[in-house]
Amino acid sequence: MSIELLRQIAAAPLPASFATPKDVDAVRILRQAGLVIAVPEEPPAGAVKVVAITEKGNEELLRLHYPQYRASDPVPKSSWLQLAAQRARSVLREAGRAGKGRF
Repeated sequence: MSIELLRQIAAAPLPASFATPKDVDAVRILRQAGLVIAVPEEPPAGAVKVVAITEKGNEELLRLHYPQYRASDPVPKSSWLQLAAQRARSVLREAGRAGKGRF
């Protein structure tokens, strides 16, 4: 559940607020694991606000989306951006092929 919430956080604009007990517990787990930076939010009492995903959290997301990536491999900081750019280019190429003849 916490990893799925990490994916949701990564896909949403930050800061993101969570108030349900289930989400608050999941954010606390992510925070204790060092994957996100979260702070208490008032009101409502008990809510938390995720303000950032840590470098460790980004590495975990990278590992989940690209299973061939191993955390033991030295990865330059820009590599996640390169992987995302490659993925975006391939998606755009596929969309271009699928859309040929439409216009």
